[in-house]
Amino acid sequence: MKIGIISDTHDQIKTIKKAVNLLNEEKVELVFHCGDWVSPFSLFYYKDLKCPIKGIFGNNDGDKFRHIERAKLYGVDVAYEDRFISTEVDGRKIAIFHGDYEEIIDALLKSQMYDAVFYGHNHIKKIKTIGKTLSVNPGTFMPETAPDVKGASFAIYDSSCNTAQLVDL
Repeated sequence: MKIGIISDTHDQIKTIKKAVNLLNEEKVELVFHCGDWVSPFSLFYYKDLKCPIKGIFGNNDGDKFRHIERAKLYGVDVAYEDRFISTEVDGRKIAIFHGDYEEIIDALLKSQMYDAVFYGHNHIKKIKTIGKTLSVNPGTFMPETAPDVKGASFAIYDSSCNTAQLVDL
Protein backbone atom coordinates (compact mmCIF):
# COMPACT_ATOMS: atom_id res chain seq x y z
CA MET A 1 0.00 0.00 0.00
CA LYS A 2 1.24 3.49 -0.81
CA ILE A 3 0.96 5.79 2.20
CA GLY A 4 1.63 9.52 2.30
CA ILE A 5 3.48 10.87 5.35
CA ILE A 6 3.12 14.57 6.12
CA SER A 7 4.00 16.68 9.14
CA ASP A 8 4.30 20.26 10.28
CA THR A 9 1.99 21.61 7.61
CA HIS A 10 1.55 24.85 9.59
CA ASP A 11 -1.32 26.39 7.58
CA GLN A 12 0.77 26.54 4.39
CA ILE A 13 -2.25 26.63 2.06
CA LYS A 14 -0.41 26.69 -1.29
CA THR A 15 1.79 23.81 -0.21
CA ILE A 16 -1.15 21.81 1.17
CA LYS A 17 -2.94 22.15 -2.20
CA LYS A 18 0.18 21.08 -4.09
CA ALA A 19 0.75 18.11 -1.77
CA VAL A 20 -2.89 16.99 -2.06
CA ASN A 21 -2.57 17.01 -5.87
CA LEU A 22 0.69 15.03 -5.77
CA LEU A 23 -0.68 12.52 -3.25
CA ASN A 24 -3.69 11.99 -5.51
CA GLU A 25 -1.44 11.61 -8.58
CA GLU A 26 0.63 9.01 -6.71
CA LYS A 27 -2.61 7.19 -5.83
CA VAL A 28 -1.80 6.91 -2.14
CA GLU A 29 -4.43 4.98 -0.23
CA LEU A 30 -3.84 6.55 3.17
CA VAL A 31 -2.08 9.60 4.61
CA PHE A 32 -0.52 9.82 8.07
CA HIS A 33 -0.18 13.34 9.50
CA CYS A 34 2.46 13.56 12.24
CA GLY A 35 1.10 16.72 13.86
CA ASP A 36 1.33 20.51 13.79
CA TRP A 37 -1.58 21.07 11.46
CA VAL A 38 -1.97 24.37 13.39
CA SER A 39 -5.27 26.18 12.57
CA PRO A 40 -8.51 24.27 12.01
CA PHE A 41 -9.38 26.37 8.91
CA SER A 42 -6.55 24.69 6.99
CA LEU A 43 -8.52 21.42 6.94
CA PHE A 44 -10.65 22.91 4.15
CA TYR A 45 -7.72 22.41 1.77
CA TYR A 46 -7.58 18.65 2.37
CA LYS A 47 -11.14 18.14 1.10
CA ASP A 48 -9.98 17.04 -2.38
CA LEU A 49 -7.68 14.31 -1.04
CA LYS A 50 -8.93 10.99 -2.40
CA CYS A 51 -8.00 8.88 0.63
CA PRO A 52 -8.44 9.01 4.41
CA ILE A 53 -6.05 10.75 6.78
CA LYS A 54 -5.03 9.40 10.18
CA GLY A 55 -3.38 12.04 12.26
CA ILE A 56 -2.11 13.07 15.62
CA PHE A 57 -1.73 16.44 17.24
CA GLY A 58 1.67 18.02 17.70
CA ASN A 59 2.82 20.73 20.08
CA ASN A 60 1.31 23.56 18.00
CA ASP A 61 -2.27 22.64 17.15
CA GLY A 62 -4.46 24.97 19.16
CA ASP A 63 -8.10 24.02 19.56
CA LYS A 64 -8.36 20.26 19.02
CA PHE A 65 -12.15 20.32 19.28
CA ARG A 66 -12.32 22.78 16.37
CA HIS A 67 -10.06 20.54 14.27
CA ILE A 68 -12.49 17.66 14.68
CA GLU A 69 -15.49 19.95 14.10
CA ARG A 70 -14.03 21.53 10.93
CA ALA A 71 -13.01 18.17 9.47
CA LYS A 72 -16.66 17.10 9.67
CA LEU A 73 -17.89 20.45 8.34
CA TYR A 74 -15.56 20.31 5.31
CA GLY A 75 -16.14 16.62 4.65
CA VAL A 76 -12.51 15.63 5.21
CA ASP A 77 -12.05 11.95 5.98
CA VAL A 78 -9.73 12.33 8.97
CA ALA A 79 -9.40 10.33 12.17
CA TYR A 80 -7.45 11.90 15.02
CA GLU A 81 -5.54 10.39 17.89
CA ASP A 82 -4.11 12.68 20.53
CA ARG A 83 -0.32 12.27 20.47
CA PHE A 84 0.53 8.74 19.33
CA ILE A 85 -0.66 6.08 16.90
CA SER A 86 0.40 2.45 16.98
CA THR A 87 -1.16 0.64 14.05
CA GLU A 88 -0.67 -2.18 11.58
CA VAL A 89 -0.87 -1.84 7.80
CA ASP A 90 -0.31 -4.79 5.49
CA GLY A 91 1.31 -6.70 8.34
CA ARG A 92 3.71 -3.81 9.09
CA LYS A 93 3.67 -2.42 12.61
CA ILE A 94 3.88 1.39 12.44
CA ALA A 95 4.27 4.08 15.11
CA ILE A 96 3.40 7.74 14.52
CA PHE A 97 4.57 10.40 16.99
CA HIS A 98 5.08 14.13 16.55
CA GLY A 99 8.72 14.00 17.57
CA ASP A 100 8.85 16.79 20.12
CA TYR A 101 10.60 14.47 22.57
CA GLU A 102 13.68 13.03 20.87
CA GLU A 103 14.11 10.51 23.69
CA ILE A 104 10.76 8.94 22.76
CA ILE A 105 11.70 8.70 19.08
CA ASP A 106 15.03 7.12 20.05
CA ALA A 107 13.27 4.63 22.34
CA LEU A 108 10.74 3.69 19.64
CA LEU A 109 13.55 3.07 17.16
CA LYS A 110 15.79 1.17 19.58
CA SER A 111 12.93 -1.01 20.80
CA GLN A 112 12.70 -2.68 17.36
CA MET A 113 8.99 -3.21 18.09
CA TYR A 114 8.01 -1.40 14.88
CA ASP A 115 8.73 -1.91 11.22
CA ALA A 116 8.45 1.85 10.70
CA VAL A 117 8.38 4.98 12.87
CA PHE A 118 7.05 8.24 11.39
CA TYR A 119 7.63 11.58 13.10
CA GLY A 120 8.21 15.29 12.45
CA HIS A 121 8.62 18.36 14.68
CA ASN A 122 12.15 19.50 13.78
CA HIS A 123 11.23 20.08 10.08
CA ILE A 124 14.33 18.16 8.92
CA LYS A 125 13.50 15.54 6.28
CA LYS A 126 15.32 12.29 6.82
CA ILE A 127 14.95 8.59 6.10
CA LYS A 128 17.19 6.04 7.78
CA THR A 129 17.05 2.46 9.01
CA ILE A 130 18.01 1.43 12.52
CA GLY A 131 18.13 -2.34 12.84
CA LYS A 132 14.89 -3.52 11.23
CA THR A 133 13.06 -0.23 11.82
CA LEU A 134 12.59 2.35 9.08
CA SER A 135 12.67 5.90 10.46
CA VAL A 136 10.92 8.61 8.42
CA ASN A 137 10.76 12.34 9.07
CA PRO A 138 8.91 13.78 6.04
CA GLY A 139 10.04 17.35 6.75
CA THR A 140 7.67 20.30 6.75
CA PHE A 141 5.44 22.31 4.45
CA MET A 142 7.26 25.47 5.62
CA PRO A 143 10.33 26.10 3.45
CA GLU A 144 13.56 27.42 4.98
CA THR A 145 12.41 27.55 8.62
CA ALA A 146 15.86 26.67 9.94
CA PRO A 147 19.41 26.46 8.55
CA ASP A 148 19.04 22.67 8.02
CA VAL A 149 15.64 22.98 6.28
CA LYS A 150 15.82 23.33 2.50
CA GLY A 151 12.31 23.52 1.09
CA ALA A 152 8.98 21.90 1.78
CA SER A 153 8.58 18.13 1.56
CA PHE A 154 6.63 15.01 2.44
CA ALA A 155 7.26 11.27 2.08
CA ILE A 156 5.61 8.28 0.46
CA TYR A 157 5.87 4.93 2.23
CA ASP A 158 5.44 1.59 0.49
CA SER A 159 4.23 -0.98 3.01
CA SER A 160 4.86 -3.90 0.64
CA CYS A 161 8.64 -3.43 0.92
CA ASN A 162 8.94 -1.19 4.01
CA THR A 163 10.64 1.64 2.10
CA ALA A 164 10.01 5.36 1.76
CA GLN A 165 11.00 8.19 -0.53
CA LEU A 166 11.03 11.92 0.05
CA VAL A 167 9.07 14.23 -2.25
CA ASP A 168 10.13 17.87 -2.54
CA LEU A 169 7.37 20.42 -2.99
